[in-house]
Amino acid sequence: MTSDWSIETIRDPLYRTKFVTVPDIVDEWLSETGGVYKKDVLEFGCGEGTMALGMALRKDVQRVVGVEILDVHEQCLPIARREIGLHALPDNLFLRRITPGADLTCFGDFDVVYTWSVFEHVSQDMLMRSLASIKSALKPGGSFFLQISPLFYSPNGSHMGPWIPEPWAHLSMPLDDFHERLLQAPQTPAHVRSEWSVYIPLTADVEAERAALWETYATLNKITAPQLCRLIEEAGFRIVRDYRTKTDLPIPKALSDIYHEDVLTTEQIVLLMQHR
Repeated sequence: MTSDWSIETIRDPLYRTKFVTVPDIVDEWLSETGGVYKKDVLEFGCGEGTMALGMALRKDVQRVVGVEILDVHEQCLPIARREIGLHALPDNLFLRRITPGADLTCFGDFDVVYTWSVFEHVSQDMLMRSLASIKSALKPGGSFFLQISPLFYSPNGSHMGPWIPEPWAHLSMPLDDFHERLLQAPQTPAHVRSEWSVYIPLTADVEAERAALWETYATLNKITAPQLCRLIEEAGFRIVRDYRTKTDLPIPKALSDIYHEDVLTTEQIVLLMQHR
């Protein structure tokens, strides 16, 4: 039964963020248009599906379709069983694997599309195609919510902070040195390993783990907030709300001589857009 579950049993902070916090944020950002209540919702880049599950169970959406290029959605129910005591996925949740740049209209029309910490991983040659596909799947006047954190040029934009903690290390070191630092970093702490376990199995040895981490870094598209906004407008969306957070860490002079201050300090961008 899908009714026999509770958030009171959640022990993993990351699971709580995905299942509770992110759906709450998306719903609040859409409050002026009625939130996600009884809406057709699409999550672009759903991972194992925890955020989409939170939408389906906690927000009373009409349906939520989560799409992901990695074959990891089979982990949704086992993790939910452990964290919230869920025994079966709800009937209004659909998790699907897609190919990069896939036509999303095959899943129907949507009132809302959202994506959380995903677009920095979309390859550069697929960015406009992905935006066009999202727009095609949105109903006229529909809402598109997007969040990215951390942006590539920010202090922890490499996504490798647990292994190479120095701010802006990926911009300050030669690439070969940065790679070697990752390979030689101390053993990954258990809680960090758990956070990455959806994408890197806990059974993976250190060599396989570091290879997967390096692939994650190497495939970041390095998009900046201004570039993202320009692409979004070119794709035909109207930006309704634009929220950014910045670091107050001092910028190394060697970097400030090369990069614009705003690019180095902007850690997060959150956008609400409308299909026009």
